[in-house]
Parts: sequence; structure tokens; C-alpha cells
Amino acid sequence: MKVRSRIPLVHRLAAVALLALATACSEPVSEETLARSRAMPPWFEDAKLGIFIHWGPASVPAFAYGPPLQPGELAEVMFGDSPRKELPYAEWYLNAMNYPDTETARHHAATYGDAPYTDFGKIYEQRVNANWDPDAWAEMFAQAGARYVVLVTKHHDGYTLWPSDVTNPNRDGWGSRRDMVGDLAAAVRARGMRFGTYYSTGLDWSFDMYTDGDRIQDILRSAPSSQAYADYVYDQMVELIDRYHPDVLWADIGYPSKGRQGELFEYYFAEVPDGVVNDRWGGVDVLGQIAAIPGATWVMKKLGQMMVADPADALVDDPARPGFKTAEYDSFPDIPPFKWEATRGLGGSFAFNTQETADDMLSGAELVDFVVDTVSKNGNVLINVGPDSHGHIPQIQQAPLRELGDWMAVNSEAIYGTRPWQRFGNEHGRALRYTLSDDALYAIVLGDTARSFTIESPDIDWQGIDVLGAEVIRTEQADGMLTLHVDRALPGPAVVVRYTL
Repeated sequence: MKVRSRIPLVHRLAAVALLALATACSEPVSEETLARSRAMPPWFEDAKLGIFIHWGPASVPAFAYGPPLQPGELAEVMFGDSPRKELPYAEWYLNAMNYPDTETARHHAATYGDAPYTDFGKIYEQRVNANWDPDAWAEMFAQAGARYVVLVTKHHDGYTLWPSDVTNPNRDGWGSRRDMVGDLAAAVRARGMRFGTYYSTGLDWSFDMYTDGDRIQDILRSAPSSQAYADYVYDQMVELIDRYHPDVLWADIGYPSKGRQGELFEYYFAEVPDGVVNDRWGGVDVLGQIAAIPGATWVMKKLGQMMVADPADALVDDPARPGFKTAEYDSFPDIPPFKWEATRGLGGSFAFNTQETADDMLSGAELVDFVVDTVSKNGNVLINVGPDSHGHIPQIQQAPLRELGDWMAVNSEAIYGTRPWQRFGNEHGRALRYTLSDDALYAIVLGDTARSFTIESPDIDWQGIDVLGAEVIRTEQADGMLTLHVDRALPGPAVVVRYTL
């Protein structure tokens, strides 16, 4: 609210006008198709946990500088006065190495001299062909408790992880000859998980990349606005749909305003009737053209500040938004009235970053807390792994996934298939989160518990009470609190109390 009060009304109106212009210049999506995109199929509502995979040529240098983003910091980097000169994302290596004052540029010069980024594509595919086992990945993801997997099929560097028949006009052979997308899709589906495809729709640095110095202006201006790029994206998205029938169609950094978005959605839902899309489909290329106007970027930054200034605003839905809402390294302060998905890396980067250590990773307990908190607020979790260029998932990333899997093996009924309760957490007593199924309310108690522990007593009528993984010996209620005595102490990261309704 403070940021909003400092912005003159004329600037607020100008910002709204710019946003309206971008929306108006995007090709329309019919009301029926928009409504379908926002209707979540039961499998997605029930799944709760997915695995995201960022992997490609950037996994060869595998370098990014800086500590992990903190909640809300991405907005400060983009719209505020953050001192960061580069994002801690290794998948942005090509972009960061082109800013001469970055640690990434200095690292590239010291390690690779003046070698072009395109050299990494050949190295990457050679290593993958020699070492990668997609079945081992799928087995690990299943053991972690994942119900769906989303692979980055093309990130901002433009490299495709499948042998596309759609030719990149700017970079010959810039893609894998091996069908990595198809190989992983088969392995994932063989284990009963759904498979989705991420595709960088709004940015492709093999078409356009500005690195003049202002990050938000450079990103916006780098969104290709040509009809040729719009056709390229549309054709490759259709190719992904035809070949892999992805259960999730995950777009990023907007969608070309000339790219027949409504037509693409209609085709996708016809081919994959229970498919889902995310919300990152705005006409960013239109904003990029506006950003080239002197002074316009300042107004856009103020618009961004206004949008994130009041946490309560995050809970207000936008009826024009397609798909589920995406939160990156962030969450919501309460239960939103819409479906959303929280995504982040296990560490600070999405792609593999050799600079990260085990201390930079989420611990198993922190990962469980992240899943529990998100699910209690009507969200799914898309937790990212960043394999190395040989196709190995580092042990420091495997460790928290295995701990999550161990916890899910005992407590998954409090996660899968549940919905939010009337509130997400406790009002007094020790910290916990609530989820609800057809016949039970689950109180997920964060942290270790002794053989006796006390939590708030929810104001409900229940027929029976259990603690998953232990036997309840007796209970005591007084002054709105409930004490449970169990046959053994349960280690964290969280203990589930089930109230049978």
C-alpha cells in the first residue's frame, strides 16, 4: 500500500493503459476456451506434487552467481532497486555472459575464453547420449511421491530437446537429434505419472536478445514480435502436442501476440481433453515494443510495484487469466479462491549450478514444509531438479527428494486428493496446516513430536482420531486444546493427525 500511495494517479492510469494495450493487441481467446483453461481436471487437483526439470546446453558451464532468491525478491529484482546484477539461475547463462559486468561474463572468459555458447550444445548431446538413463529418473521421481513431471523442452536459449521438424531460421541444428522428450515421457508414463512440457514461448535468444543494461527493459525488448517467430512457436507447440500429448502445457514469459493463441488452446484441449495450462500467456512482445518508447519502462516498473505492494491483492483473481496461477519462489498469505502451482528449485537455481552446495539446498524437512504449506492453500508443488550435462541428478538434490518420499510413504493420504479446509493453519498453539478429504480432516503438525503433544482442537465433530505412523493411546481436551498420547515419539519433519468425520 505504501508503494501505491507514492505513485501519482496519472502514472497509475498510464500503467493500466499500457497493460490494457498489451491485452488488446493479443489475439483473442474465446470465452468458452478461456473457461475450459481455468477448469482444472480432477487428476491435477488431486496430484499435488510434480517434478520440474531444467536441463540443456546451460548444464555444461553450469554456473550462476548469487544466493537463492528469497520470497518476493524476484519482484524486487525486476521492478525495484535490487543490487543483484544477475539472476542466480544457471539456465540464464547465455544472457548473463553477455553483460560485461557480471560474474558470469568473467567466469566464461576465464574458463572458455571467447568460445560461443553454441559450443555447449554439441558437448551436451554427446554427454547425454553416453550417460543418461531416463528410467532411473522416472523411478526416483516416483519414489519421491511425484504424480506428474514437467520437462523443459526449450528454454530461452532456443535449444530443443527433441528433433523438431520446424526449422530454426537463425541457428542451424540448434536442437537435439535424440528425442529426449519422448524418452522421458515414456519412462514417466510407464510408472503411472503424468507428463508435461515446458516451452519458452515468450523468449528465444536465438531470435532476439537485448543486453543494454536495464534488466526489465532488456527482457521485454528481447521478446520477439515478428510474425515469423509467432509462427515458429505455434508450429513447435503443435508439434509437441501431436508427438507427446502433454498433460501439462507450461508456457513462460508470455506468448507471441500474433501466435494464434486461441486456436492453439482449442487444438490442445481437443487433443488432450484433460490437459491443463498455466497462466504465463500474456502478450509480452507488445509490452516490449512499448518498452522501447523513452520513459515507458519506468511506468512499467511502477505498475509491477503496485501489483506486488499489497499481499492481499494476490488473493484477488483476474477473470481474464488462463489456466492455473504460477508462483515462482513465492507463496500466498492465505487460501486463494483459485488453483495455483508453486515452483522453485531445490536450491537457488533451476538448472544445475556447480557453485551450489548441500547447504544451498532445501533440507528434507524444509521440502516437506513447502509441500504441506502449499497444499493447505489450494496449491500444487512443482519442485525442480537440475541434472548435470551427463544426465545425473546430483546427490545433494536427491537427498531431500528421498526424504520427501519417505515422509509421503507414511502420510500421503493427507496430501493426495485433498482440498483446503476453512483455514490453512492453526489459530493458536504449535504450528500446523490443515487439509481436507471426503471423510477426514488432517492436521499436519510441523516438526518433531514427543509421545505426548498438544495442538489446537478444531471446532468440528469427529468420530475417531488417529496419528499416521503411530497408535493413539488416549486424548485429552481442555480450553480449546487437544493433547494426544501416542505409543511412540515420531520424528519430523511433520506428523499427521487424522480426524475421521
